Amino acid sequence: MGRIIILFISSCLLVGISFSPMFSIIREFWIDKKVTERYEIHQAYQEYSSDSHLDVQELIIDNKNIKIREEQTGRKAPLPYWEENENIEPEDIVKIHFLINDKEISKPDEIWLSNEDKGSRYFSWLDIFNVHDLKTGEKQIKIIQRLTGMTSITEPMEDMKWKIITIRGDGKVSEKILDYSYRSDDPLAVQLINFATISPMSMGYYSNITHVYPTYFFPLFYPVFTALFGLILLIIVLILLYKRHK
Repeated sequence: MGRIIILFISSCLLVGISFSPMFSIIREFWIDKKVTERYEIHQAYQEYSSDSHLDVQELIIDNKNIKIREEQTGRKAPLPYWEENENIEPEDIVKIHFLINDKEISKPDEIWLSNEDKGSRYFSWLDIFNVHDLKTGEKQIKIIQRLTGMTSITEPMEDMKWKIITIRGDGKVSEKILDYSYRSDDPLAVQLINFATISPMSMGYYSNITHVYPTYFFPLFYPVFTALFGLILLIIVLILLYKRHK
């Protein structure tokens, strides 16, 4: 009986320490699967450019003329940490206006224009998508804009915010501000932000556990192996108890 108690305690400890990270991992993969299966997503400007980043200021999508206008502020952005040693000129800070059929649809917010050769003028700040909801059949245009600058890797992600403008097929426009801390409220927006690379780092829906750099220890040994081994020990305990009372 002593051996069974030791095995039971060991299994409970292993399952206990593995439960929270395993639950987070499974939840992240499950939500990502549901979003991927439901929505068909394409960058709206691909027919205008061979690049994978927005670098045009006027598009026509489903008979809707979408324009991006820049309002100069006369200010320069601080150099982010990844450009400090690259001899790059400080970037211009501009206010971005969005217009549909020459009608402004949102309050202008600031972005830092990119001066790098790679990427595009709006790299890491702005992207536009065609989104097809395969469940309802509805087609929408989504404009995603990062609202928070970042110059240091030590700055907390909790301060990040994004503007999300939705243009429906009938031309109606809605807008929301998504805070990093409440990103789980809009899984589609999280996937669009990651796809557009307009976040300093890739992020999950509730947790970033599936976006950390994998090692042999995590997640292979912990929590996957520890959870499986704990469950195996628990099964062995149940078998031994069954045989003992048979």
